[in-house]
Amino acid sequence: MPSLRNFVYTQFLAKISRPTASFEEKTVIVTGGNRGLGKETVKHIVSLGASKVIIGCRNETHGLETKQEIESITNCSPSTLEVWDLDIESPASIRRFAERANQLSRLDVLINNAGISAFNFKVVYDTERTLAVNTIGTFLLALQLIPKLKETARKYEVIPVMTTVASALYDNAKYPEQHGDDIFTWYKDPSHVKKFNQYNLSKLLQIYTIQKLSAIVDPLAIDSPRPIVINAMDPMFCKSDLGSEVTGAVKVLGGIFRNITARTTEEGSR
Repeated sequence: MPSLRNFVYTQFLAKISRPTASFEEKTVIVTGGNRGLGKETVKHIVSLGASKVIIGCRNETHGLETKQEIESITNCSPSTLEVWDLDIESPASIRRFAERANQLSRLDVLINNAGISAFNFKVVYDTERTLAVNTIGTFLLALQLIPKLKETARKYEVIPVMTTVASALYDNAKYPEQHGDDIFTWYKDPSHVKKFNQYNLSKLLQIYTIQKLSAIVDPLAIDSPRPIVINAMDPMFCKSDLGSEVTGAVKVLGGIFRNITARTTEEGSR
């Protein structure tokens, strides 16, 4: 579990530089890019000269509003930003998005930002919704886009990157069923669900998946001439609408704590 000392350092003392690396000629996908961390990430990438940035989101209206806002702020070309329909809870939506993305001439960066912290129980992908979206849905999309990242590496002699927005809260996850046969089946039963643990657990499963995926796609034992980078980043605790389903005293107290300690989503997006 992250110590209080570490929390104080990351939230109040750590200096986070603004990104400066060029994105010229690059094509980037940001899932959940219409709000919060995703929106701020898109702003940075557009400002750094990306040729094309695709906002994947399930609310087209919000996506188009974000597109217009960023265009007005950055003065980028109207052709730079595109809004594509993407619902991480829907295999059909993911498939359509991936098929469209695989028609791109190149894909340099995939940022798996879309995620939830659900407090109302719902079964998605035959398991609890938070685990479903943050792990199954996220990597169902990633697996279908890795071939395009690999193709881009070979064709343009670049090193594409797939980054998943993770969280240090993975270290807080309670995982008593870790020796069971199927964690997802276990959490299909609402009696097993601990609301304040599901997000943390989903982030732990993300880390496990990223480690395994990295080992399969570009094993360290093989000196690949055209590797891709598969990694995760922790944006720290930021002001966002994550956990918006929370109600009552928990929402009030959580809001106070967030206002006192959380960084801005712009800082987290750097």
